[in-house]
Amino acid sequence: MTKKNIGLILIFASIMVWLIDRSTRVISTFISEIYCGDRYMKPVDGIVGDVSCGFNADMYLAASLFAVFLAGLLLLIFAKRRS
Repeated sequence: MTKKNIGLILIFASIMVWLIDRSTRVISTFISEIYCGDRYMKPVDGIVGDVSCGFNADMYLAASLFAVFLAGLLLLIFAKRRS
């Protein structure tokens, strides 16, 4: 498998996971429940929102998908430059 193919797979997979997650919230909820356990969406200092563990885990998923997308994009760019 070439670097170009791996790059395309990473780009496509990250976009598809992001689209599925944004439309259903299934993936981020599942990952958040695993990451946070009993603390999932529990109030922190009486506030449920951007300080709760579930929100933070959702942001980690988004950052991870963005990193996978960028890695795929870089692989694709460098594969095109070398050929």
